[in-house]
Amino acid sequence: MVGKIVILDIETTSLEGDAGVLVGAGLMSDAGRGEYLEARRTSEEKSLLLKLSKRLESYDVLVTWNGRSFDIPFLTTRLMKHGLDPRSLLRKSHIDLADVVKSRLRLTFTYLDHVCDFFQIDRKKGPMGLDVPHLYVLAVEGDKKALASIREHCLDDLRATRQVFLKLKPLVEQQLE
Repeated sequence: MVGKIVILDIETTSLEGDAGVLVGAGLMSDAGRGEYLEARRTSEEKSLLLKLSKRLESYDVLVTWNGRSFDIPFLTTRLMKHGLDPRSLLRKSHIDLADVVKSRLRLTFTYLDHVCDFFQIDRKKGPMGLDVPHLYVLAVEGDKKALASIREHCLDDLRATRQVFLKLKPLVEQQLE
């Protein structure tokens, strides 16, 4: 029996959990319904983490892109920083599509944009993850466009990850049982 699947992507001010904070988290069902949770200021991170943890309760399987090496360790670090229990996140079944691509396919490059190009999945050519820290500084200073850019970047990553997941589903079916 396949559990309830959610695609997860996070936006942060740093690649390291002790140097940065969570500024946004996107969730998308495998059917394509997306949701974005955000912290408009760094003081809202704990409530964002609580809200994200609550939303994740209703899902059985997490699907990420680079989640094993980034999203999950970053979230674990930030949850623990705030004295929150990470086990509800860590106990979920997790499929990291970047790992699937690296171990089950032979592509020249294994970053998300290249995989999308390979599968002919359209991506918006907006800001990239590395732009998020700068955009967040602008957002905290009141720039609504910067906050919207972070949100759109996350939702675009979710849409792309969902499309890659649908393409790779035959390779991960056993993990979904």
